[in-house]
Amino acid sequence: MEDGNRETINSGSQGRFDQPLSYRPQYDNPKTEENKKHFGLALASLILSGLSLLCCCMCGLGIIPALIGAIFGLIALIKGKESVRVMGIVGLILGIIGVAVNAFMLFTIGMMIEWGNITPENLNSIQYVDPNSEEEMLDWMQQFFKIDIKSSYYQSY
Repeated sequence: MEDGNRETINSGSQGRFDQPLSYRPQYDNPKTEENKKHFGLALASLILSGLSLLCCCMCGLGIIPALIGAIFGLIALIKGKESVRVMGIVGLILGIIGVAVNAFMLFTIGMMIEWGNITPENLNSIQYVDPNSEEEMLDWMQQFFKIDIKSSYYQSY
């Protein structure tokens, strides 16, 4: 069927071909497969590193995806091709920033804790606290912090 400047090619063995089709042999190029693998690492690096920056407010738990993202970004930077290298660089930089921000968060939280009061006796004293009383729970928790958590708790409500 011909429709103006449009031609249809029949796929049957008896069909008439107005223009010959050129087929490329199907084979797996190892460099293309390698590029896909490094593209995946670079993309994972970007996602994990970005996620680590979003998770830095979760008590420093974002340091884990930041480290993994930075490692993936470094691998993509070293072994990848041009476009993959750019993604690897961005993922590596975001991962390093994520590690720094999350390490700062962990350090800050560690400085707020009164480490000398964390003893088995103080931890076991929770059994004498009424779990239905917010006041008693806050008093029990206050022994483990250098800052006044009671006033900041009541100011937020």
